[in-house]
Amino acid sequence: MVLQTIKGVIDMRICIPKEAYPLEKRVILLPSAVAQLKEKNHDIYVQSGAGSGIDISDEAYLSAGATMLVDPRELYAIASAVDEKPGMIMKVKAPLENEFSLMKDTILFCMFHSEQNPKNTYYAGLQNLIVVEMEQIRDHKNERLINQTRMTGEAGVLYALRHSKKMPYDMKAVVLGYGNVSSGAVSVCSKLGIEYKILRKSEFKYVGEYLKEADLLINGIAWPESARQKREYVVTREHIKNARPNLIILDLSVDFPNPIETIKPTDYSVPYYEEEKRIHISVYGYPGLFPETSSKIYSEQALPMALLIADNEGLRGIGNRGDLGAAIKKAILDPKKMDWEKYKPVDVTAGSKIE
Repeated sequence: MVLQTIKGVIDMRICIPKEAYPLEKRVILLPSAVAQLKEKNHDIYVQSGAGSGIDISDEAYLSAGATMLVDPRELYAIASAVDEKPGMIMKVKAPLENEFSLMKDTILFCMFHSEQNPKNTYYAGLQNLIVVEMEQIRDHKNERLINQTRMTGEAGVLYALRHSKKMPYDMKAVVLGYGNVSSGAVSVCSKLGIEYKILRKSEFKYVGEYLKEADLLINGIAWPESARQKREYVVTREHIKNARPNLIILDLSVDFPNPIETIKPTDYSVPYYEEEKRIHISVYGYPGLFPETSSKIYSEQALPMALLIADNEGLRGIGNRGDLGAAIKKAILDPKKMDWEKYKPVDVTAGSKIE
């Protein structure tokens, strides 16, 4: 089977689904990015309603040259390899289990987070997918090329303020961590007049004293696996119990377990919970709280990579396509080249299909 357009043979088929994660409103590519891919003779398929969460109509994608499809099964079927030419699925979040079951023999480009969610590697292997983990695409300085970590810190602080009984200029914050996530949080604190203290590692032993005066505790530490396994904490439950009343705990790293004993991950449907009489926030995907801005950034950052992969007609030899190609190559997860079956979830029986 040969797919064609008026211009001639299509170089690559790129499919953009509507995000299935609960309350996720973002989309990976805006119509302006779709138009640029279409200009390069790539065929773009978009699921109806993919941009509705940020008020982008199906007509906007149609005007950009996309073909709109309602049924996700039809969309994913188009992404499957045709005449040895791979297609590509582009989305923001890793697929849910029922989405994986609809994908087969294609490239999946998304925030995959295989280390935190090893079962995704199993599902990718089961469906013969090759994954480009967006979060692993890094330059020669190891900087992420698709990156909203700074926005994570900014969005987290802005959301946390919804729960404060004080104006920002009357608040004190304690910050754990020095990276991009913490920098984003500190930037917002500074702009809003929140007094903040970044704790150095040597000061962790005094964290309980600092929390007796703090209104906001911000965690941006990427907690190592060894510390998670040992259940090591910087902030213990006793620290939280003895902290200032109305302290808000804002966890930006969303590792679990993490440096704060009372933290557990939350999502868009229930972004916060109360424990030890204090608000805790640990949202997986803080930029999604501001989906229009987040989608714009994703689209701008992902477009050059989509163009390079599509122009290359897939991932074969992508490492020879300059610095960006080399960065993409390092982010490829190919289950066939690893023992992907060992990541099989315990609740999936042998030989069963993902429902």
